[in-house]
Amino acid sequence: MKKWRLWVVLSIACSLLSGCWSSTPIEELNMQIGVALDSAEEPGGEEAAKPEGGNHKKPEKIISTYQFTIPQGSGGAIMKSSASSSSFKNYYNMSETSDSIFEAMRQLSLRTRRTPIGHHLKVIIISEKLARSNNLTKIIDFFTRDNDIRPSVMLFVSKGMAKDVLENALPGQTPAFVLEGIFNNRDRNMGIWEPVSLAKVVGPLQAKKSFLLQNVIPIDQETKLSGAGVFNGGTGKLVGFLDESELEGMAWLTGKGLGGVLKTYDPDNNNLLTYEVKSMHSKIKANVNNGQISFNVKIKSTGRYAEVFAEKPKKLHDGIVKKDKALLQKRVLEMVQATVTKMQKELHTEAAGFGTSLHNQHPAVWRSVKANWDETFSKIPITYEVNLNIEEYGASDTTAE
Repeated sequence: MKKWRLWVVLSIACSLLSGCWSSTPIEELNMQIGVALDSAEEPGGEEAAKPEGGNHKKPEKIISTYQFTIPQGSGGAIMKSSASSSSFKNYYNMSETSDSIFEAMRQLSLRTRRTPIGHHLKVIIISEKLARSNNLTKIIDFFTRDNDIRPSVMLFVSKGMAKDVLENALPGQTPAFVLEGIFNNRDRNMGIWEPVSLAKVVGPLQAKKSFLLQNVIPIDQETKLSGAGVFNGGTGKLVGFLDESELEGMAWLTGKGLGGVLKTYDPDNNNLLTYEVKSMHSKIKANVNNGQISFNVKIKSTGRYAEVFAEKPKKLHDGIVKKDKALLQKRVLEMVQATVTKMQKELHTEAAGFGTSLHNQHPAVWRSVKANWDETFSKIPITYEVNLNIEEYGASDTTAE
């Protein structure tokens, strides 16, 4: 009996000694951290129009660029010791062309012995041309199906070639990690839109609801966030861009900004006036009178004086503060109106939540217009109320009495 127990204990112990018998050393894996997707077709090229049977067009070929991090000890340390710090890269990129993103990734197996893994994928960047010509659902289908890829992967759109974004970073930095980390600065700049992940984009695509993706561009040796791409809910395709000022207007319009800077000028003396946004809130009210739809947008914010350019220090008494407040409110109104005009008259796409407000407040009316909502929205009048509250005046001897 004792021998039998001993054999059982020894058998269990031996099974534990095997450890992770099926594991692969990290040095043998390609840790995929970024993907850039570009169209391989030339504008006006005939290849994309060739039928593949019946009236179906041949699928558009995609250049898939994969960014991998270099694990320490797998060659990265050698590169670091042998190269100057200014030329050292802790990542490398590989590209493949195919009409299948999955096939393109598997084609990498012909060029490297390391197995690509998507567990640590951070960002996916889609070029303007590819996003304009394809429904986003098709483009990201592989990434939403793959069990290795987390739904928290962030999506970007890029004017020009998306793969160029993955080539730009300061020495010692990794482009994919830089893009992921920039969203931590949302409380400092309203030009940073809310991050949109794979998990968050599926809902709007299925509901045919328009939305924004942050636009990123390469500039010199860096990458920069520059406005946002607007995706139409009906087609799932990119229809245009909001520039940086228009994206700030969208932040005010939706109340989604976490903080930032509002700047304007005093028309009397051209002095600069800068307001630091500490909080903001927006409410869209839908009105229906005799079948006519209109909207009223109320925007509120609290903040502080951040910078005031003046030849002479001035006492910020109630009269001055009231004047400055009016100037700042006017600037917010200008940006918001410019953003709405862009959506109504140029993009013909509503991506600010007006439809959601109408749906929630007047569901019967919404059901009658939702089929042609973007066209309906382009003709709807909108009024605005902006109220900024300057609560702090800064550590200066010119504070209000």
